[in-house]
Amino acid sequence: MSMTRILFSVIVSLSLILAVFGESPSPWGVSSSASAFRNHAEWFPKMTAAGVTSVRLFPEWRGLEPKRGTWKWDDADALVKSAEENRLELTGILMGSPPGSKAVHAFPMDDLDGWSNYVSAVAGRYRKQVRYWEVWNEGNGGFNDGHHTTSDYAKLAVTTYTAAKKANPQARVGLTVASFDAPYLNQAILAMTKAGKPNSFDYLCIHPYEIADGLADVDGEIPFLWMTRRMRDMLKESAPDRANAEIWITEVGRRIEKQKDRVVTEEDAAKKLVKIYTMALAQGIARVQWFEAQDPVGEDQGFGLLARDGSPRDSYRTLKALTTLLGAKPAYQGWLPLGRDARGYSFVFKGKTAPVLIAWMPKGLTDSTLSFPGDVQVTDAHGGTTSTLKANQQMTLTDAPVFVVGLPAELADQAKANANKAFPWGGDYTSAKTVSFQPGSSGAKGVFPVGRADRPVVKFADGSEGIVLEGDIGHPINFYVHPSFAKFQTREYYVRVTVRRLAAGNVGMNCLYEVADSQGRSPYANTGKWFGTTKDGGWQTYTWHVTDACFSRMWGYDFVIRPEQSIPFALGKVEVSAEPFK
Repeated sequence: MSMTRILFSVIVSLSLILAVFGESPSPWGVSSSASAFRNHAEWFPKMTAAGVTSVRLFPEWRGLEPKRGTWKWDDADALVKSAEENRLELTGILMGSPPGSKAVHAFPMDDLDGWSNYVSAVAGRYRKQVRYWEVWNEGNGGFNDGHHTTSDYAKLAVTTYTAAKKANPQARVGLTVASFDAPYLNQAILAMTKAGKPNSFDYLCIHPYEIADGLADVDGEIPFLWMTRRMRDMLKESAPDRANAEIWITEVGRRIEKQKDRVVTEEDAAKKLVKIYTMALAQGIARVQWFEAQDPVGEDQGFGLLARDGSPRDSYRTLKALTTLLGAKPAYQGWLPLGRDARGYSFVFKGKTAPVLIAWMPKGLTDSTLSFPGDVQVTDAHGGTTSTLKANQQMTLTDAPVFVVGLPAELADQAKANANKAFPWGGDYTSAKTVSFQPGSSGAKGVFPVGRADRPVVKFADGSEGIVLEGDIGHPINFYVHPSFAKFQTREYYVRVTVRRLAAGNVGMNCLYEVADSQGRSPYANTGKWFGTTKDGGWQTYTWHVTDACFSRMWGYDFVIRPEQSIPFALGKVEVSAEPFK
């Protein structure tokens, strides 16, 4: 065989390998609502200009097959063509009602043959343009008609996987959930195995809106940074052959709004965008698709990178700055604990021309300073202004992210040395027997209250302190446990509270805790154990024991202390243990 033919054979083989397994996807994506479909040709070019490389958008089943056996491809063909013209990769959602049926969002369990035919037709027709397909949209949330279980979703996914692979062996099929519902995915994957069809998926998709909303809280970054670790732990248990499957965020965002008790500015959304993309890349999430590209007519407004009239928001300009600095396929190099008490969140990337550091402080710590041994270029992630920070000159680091270009080699090397280590923020409780939270100097030692910056604290004459709870069911307090302590597989926990009354009257509460739900209902259950204090004015303790917990922070927290028909009282200490307290 001639050398030319050998080289040609090698090239063909490599091409086939890439076609089958694919290169790692570019992370810069957007997700769109159905309402924005009608004018996608207008906003597609603007997404490309911002560095976006993928769009999550596709027509539903009844729109493509309005009558059984009659196909209407016009809308999908136009979408695919527009995406190609704008160098955007489509990631498709497979969902919808059967032809001729009522338009509802319910798994088509009574028509899996028709569903299989639909999947084959779509995956086959667009085999050259669309490779990634999600099975449904948020089947654990409001898009499963309220009664289909994880076993039903497993059947739907297996049918989809089989049909898509038959039509296009290069197709990739992803499972998807609302929020960060690792337990739902776990149950669905186990149901596949039970049915004799294990590993009928290629990647996993999450929509961690609630965990991402926690970024506005003190150290809300902690649960976000551990999502991949939590998913890997789940996969090792339910699908070890898929333990390294890609994890995608196919919806996440921040709605801009101005209400009496809730104000989110464009700057808030832009700050959140930088943190989400940065921390997703740092933990190995393959793609993030921001919801959404442009505010549509007829649906919730305020999520878009573009306003309804197509004008760019702060988040659009920030995303463009991010993609420009890091390139189409960013190379994450490691993390650094910087700033006050080493609590700053700092991540290093290779960058186009020099190492790029993206850094910020937790909410509330705005008096931290940072300096470098050599000159660096500092860009405000929100405003986009760039200035030179001279060697040893100090800059103030706040919760607004900054880009630092030209990081000194010694710091870049330190970041690389940290790359494979567990993130340090919040502590390491791998070997701890008990974790806790207490107001005052003790603070969070493995247990973190949500919204603690907004909670009033009372100090008693003996020097002890407590968070003031209003005492009614509408004002609970939520907590999450550090992921290094709360393992995905752990089911048994003991939760102990120390409380103190502030006046005469009833003081009572329940504890709700996170469980693995199979139908997309509330993932929190009541312990069924009521704690009511005595009339004593000192500190009193109570312990709840649960045996079916699954702490995954689906809605951003693991358990809730919920007062009911109670006067205000003080919560002094909260402890969590996986074994009885001594």
